[in-house]
Amino acid sequence: MSCTGKMLVWWDRDVDQAGRQIRPDVRLAGHEIWECACHRTRAAVGEPAPAAELMENAVAQVSRYLDRIGAPLSPRKHGLLLAAFSRTLRRYAAKSARLQVVGDSNEISCCIRDESWMSGIYYRLQLENIVRKLSARNGSVLVLRAAGYKWKEIASLFGSSVAAVRSAYWREIDQFRSNGGAGASLQQDAKP
Repeated sequence: MSCTGKMLVWWDRDVDQAGRQIRPDVRLAGHEIWECACHRTRAAVGEPAPAAELMENAVAQVSRYLDRIGAPLSPRKHGLLLAAFSRTLRRYAAKSARLQVVGDSNEISCCIRDESWMSGIYYRLQLENIVRKLSARNGSVLVLRAAGYKWKEIASLFGSSVAAVRSAYWREIDQFRSNGGAGASLQQDAKP
């Protein structure tokens, strides 16, 4: 059958995706309303290509329904199939409408040029690397300071004085810096 000048076909199968037998009368009805289904699909989404998959789903759905209610040869199969196809098409069109095109390659490249998000990632990776190189206690102190905790809050978490926590932390930081660590950025970010 033709659909606005192009010959489109859909894979007419004897069984559905679950392996259940599809009724021959429903399959025949699918062929009879195929051209109408192509036109409706083109009107709803701009192209008839999705019609084949939507028709397969609708044929399987109507076949299961008629088998479940025990209908022999239903005179309403064309209407049932068209209604099931239309419902499936509406859901597909609504889902497709939620997708929005970002833009062409020039517009996308402008988004990529904005590297401020990369500096945040780089900072986090650098912080994780430094935390791994520090002792467990001072690594925790660094993470807490980076999270905005005050020295007094950190000292109370460790059950120690502010002076003891701060001096132990800075002593290890100085050792880290003298061994070639990333001390300059650490000092700016972690100092009170």
